[in-house]
Amino acid sequence: MSRGKIKKPKNPELPDNLTKKPLEDVIYHVIQTCDVEVDDSEWQGSDKNLEDEITSIDGKIIEIEKRLGDNKGDLSEQINDIKSELKNLKKRQPLDLIVKVDHSKKTDLGKQHYQLPTLLRILATKLNVYLIGPAGSGKTHAAIQCANALKIPFYFTGAIASEFKLTGFMDAQGRIVSTEFRKAYETGGLFLFDEIDASYPQAVLAFNAALSNDYMDFPDKRVERHRNFYCIAAANTFGQGADRQYIGRNQLDAASLDRFVFLDWNYDLNLERDLASNDDWCNYVQKIRRFIYAYKIRHVVSPRASMFGARLLANGIPRDVVEITILWKGLDEATKQKIIQNIIPQQIKSEYDGVFIPDIKTGVTVKRNEVIGKIEFEKTIHTPYEGIRKSTEVKQITSSFTGLILKISNRKKIKKGDIIAEIESYDTQ
Repeated sequence: MSRGKIKKPKNPELPDNLTKKPLEDVIYHVIQTCDVEVDDSEWQGSDKNLEDEITSIDGKIIEIEKRLGDNKGDLSEQINDIKSELKNLKKRQPLDLIVKVDHSKKTDLGKQHYQLPTLLRILATKLNVYLIGPAGSGKTHAAIQCANALKIPFYFTGAIASEFKLTGFMDAQGRIVSTEFRKAYETGGLFLFDEIDASYPQAVLAFNAALSNDYMDFPDKRVERHRNFYCIAAANTFGQGADRQYIGRNQLDAASLDRFVFLDWNYDLNLERDLASNDDWCNYVQKIRRFIYAYKIRHVVSPRASMFGARLLANGIPRDVVEITILWKGLDEATKQKIIQNIIPQQIKSEYDGVFIPDIKTGVTVKRNEVIGKIEFEKTIHTPYEGIRKSTEVKQITSSFTGLILKISNRKKIKKGDIIAEIESYDTQ
């Protein structure tokens, strides 16, 4: 946190309209004319350990490259490992977010989804947000955190089949039965309309009327929209009907969808890993998820699988039991075995002795027969006139699979039979 010193003005001039105002108004005006000297030394030192670590690794790289000169040889792989470590440090994921609204105290929201700052900035404009993301991506949690950051109440409604779930109604005794939506609309707050795409389109039309105007007709009276009313709608689809994964979704009216700013809310893999606190299990879950997505299998493996599974494993429950209860959840045996067999990394091996030069990096998705690099090797040629001579040949290396590059050799000498690359295969054959 920054500290500072306020310098008062020598001869503050007060406008005529303030001379007869209450003392607090005068004080507020004078404070606005003050100069502030900010001491950022504490803030600047907050990341000192991280900066020292980055500087130390930078120094290692420079020193190694000086000693090696142009002939890096097999140590080039170590250099790239250090550079990768440095890159991860600079990413600083997952996001640890602290927010401050107006003149209030700072609120530490802790570790958050990388898109949360964007969501907060959109809400600050008072626009309505449509969060589109898969199950378990943290849409509801994000809405709660936005309410905490804005220091306003949080209100929630799930999928609805009738407009009365939003507007409320008058019971047989003439009493008004209010709703979460009305409380937020009338008194201020953040309203989350969860699973809006699972609601009846006719019911959503009433919601559309409230968003398109600055007032809403409720059973007892017309209510003006509160200036601190914020709205988020969360969904698994874009409101255009069911898809292969979310078959219970309805098509929403285009006029309703037009009231929203759409924000993709995908899985935050770094946050998932951090919350699970079990890298081995989380890596396994994420591999299975990638394969399911590539195969277009109708099955959900959300970050909850990483977090719930890690908790079960930490409590001593056997791995095979955790997989059945967390990952497979009734998936047919043939599909399950296909996934298990295909997530084993496939290897591409060299057919020559030579120097391998990669064209792509780890983490890239390639297609079958796509070029991933080349090998330079010496070839011995026998000729009747020149005798034996050697020439340098270049052979392109292509991928035998479609999938994600998990590991690939850097420029270095290799022998026939050495592993060039490991690929997480997504081939359907």
